[in-house]
Amino acid sequence: MSSEVEQLKEHLYQVSNEAKQAAAGMGGFKTKFAQHSAQVQSLIQGTATGADQDITQILEAAGKAVEYAAEALEIAAAGAKNYADQI
Repeated sequence: MSSEVEQLKEHLYQVSNEAKQAAAGMGGFKTKFAQHSAQVQSLIQGTATGADQDITQILEAAGKAVEYAAEALEIAAAGAKNYADQI
């Protein structure tokens, strides 16, 4: 196997491992973020101001974005590993 192919495989495995680690870290962050967001929402529940509703929507959107990012990293990790395994 050529040296370039070996280098490519090595880089793909590194990408896979780093993406897995990042996804795991984001999962931990998402849990803490969700807890704090829930506490904020609980404290402002029942208020009808636009700012209160805005922050609730912002926090929910941010939580979803973190979730989607973690999923994307997991998909990238699996894809990089699978490709490296095949070449």
